[in-house]
Amino acid sequence: MENNETLRGLYEPRDKRFVAKAKDLESHCGYPKWHRDVDKEVISWLDRFPKATQARFEAMLKEIYRRPEMLKGFPHGFRSPPASAPLRP
Repeated sequence: MENNETLRGLYEPRDKRFVAKAKDLESHCGYPKWHRDVDKEVISWLDRFPKATQARFEAMLKEIYRRPEMLKGFPHGFRSPPASAPLRP
């Protein structure tokens, strides 16, 4: 994220504004292959879209968490940041 000129400084590691609640402890714990794959996908997306807006980045994350395979472990998907967290254009 720090290499992306439009998103730099907007997010923290384990940012509390972005929560995906797992259905159980097994879905939550560790760093399984699916999680590594999602991380690689996000990094690849950031490389392809170096001028991505905050809104577009967050839409991409929501899209990932709406996938059927993700909803199995995270049935509520990805929770958006509260309205008090402003988006940069």
